[in-house]
Amino acid sequence: MDKDRLFIETHNLRYAYPKASDRWVLDGIDLQLRPGGYVLLSGASGSGKSTLVRTFNGLIPLFYGGMMKGHVAVAGTPTTDQSVGDLYQSVGMVFQNPEAQLFNRTVAREIAFGLESLGLGRSAMQHRLDDAARRCGIAHLLDRCPHALSGGEQHLVAIAALVAARPQMIILDEPYANLDPHNVQQIRKVLRALHQEGIGILISEHRLAPTAPDAEQMLVLDQGRIQLNGA
Repeated sequence: MDKDRLFIETHNLRYAYPKASDRWVLDGIDLQLRPGGYVLLSGASGSGKSTLVRTFNGLIPLFYGGMMKGHVAVAGTPTTDQSVGDLYQSVGMVFQNPEAQLFNRTVAREIAFGLESLGLGRSAMQHRLDDAARRCGIAHLLDRCPHALSGGEQHLVAIAALVAARPQMIILDEPYANLDPHNVQQIRKVLRALHQEGIGILISEHRLAPTAPDAEQMLVLDQGRIQLNGA
């Protein structure tokens, strides 16, 4: 992995949601992220964290609409020139409520679902499924229904589904918001291991205790602008 190149780059990024076109939620974001990092995006609620990360996987503006100005590129290509499906193999996202993105009858089917769109053969799909489940510590859950699992287990299933697709970066939006300390530690352990294997991790979170010790880089967002960016 060439860590001298840029993976995510924004220049003068501005964005307003469709029903609030007179208010920039993001207001002049200049950012450069290299591959393989462990980044904490912090800031108070309403600072624009969730909005910013949704520009990285194309949900903004492709799904949410609204007005976007400036430039966002992933792996050297503007996001506006890529579909959400194209970006799926570069940037995977786990939302604050992962249950909303789990809709298959078993964990195994959940992990396999994204792989089917990649056109992999059955043997390759099974290998990736088993590998992702092992790396995320959920091999014993493969026959379970995702909606019968705990919140922490659902997060791990959502992460495993992304790991199977082998993205360069996984983004998590407030992953620890509704979890008990045990589940927080389980997810932290998995994310640290994935990072050590070369996968970039970006966590959008205002809780610093479970996130800052693991991160290499921290960004602080306030009123749609990056106020601090450093180690």
